[in-house]
Amino acid sequence: MSAVRFGVLALLVSASPALATSPVGAAAAESDAGSAVRVFASLAVVIALIFAASWLMRRLQGGVRSGGHLRCIESVAVGMKERVVLVQAGDRQLLLGVAPGNVRTLHVFDQPLVATAQPTTSPATAFRSVLSQWRGAAS
Repeated sequence: MSAVRFGVLALLVSASPALATSPVGAAAAESDAGSAVRVFASLAVVIALIFAASWLMRRLQGGVRSGGHLRCIESVAVGMKERVVLVQAGDRQLLLGVAPGNVRTLHVFDQPLVATAQPTTSPATAFRSVLSQWRGAAS
């Protein structure tokens, strides 16, 4: 019985180098490497598509637009999903109650409750000045 085990072990050990140098073994190794490259490339494409879709969704949802006639001035949560929102619409301000699937006008102010001052600098300019001050302090 031990002679049979020794023979099988000797056959496996001697066959291993033969498979590694044979064209079939080399083709299988190249196929595995090519398959791994395709899997990683596909994964990179999917991740890039996810990032592109999230960027596109942020752009399409709209951000702060300058020159718009409708702005949210202030918002206060009054419950888990309920909010009271002060909105500037033209020269009037509206106090709105907002809940899931429901928006109600609570009050319309003819005179502005809160004066809405336009920022004198853009956020990019403000960030640039803060960054330059930080760089100056670090040097």
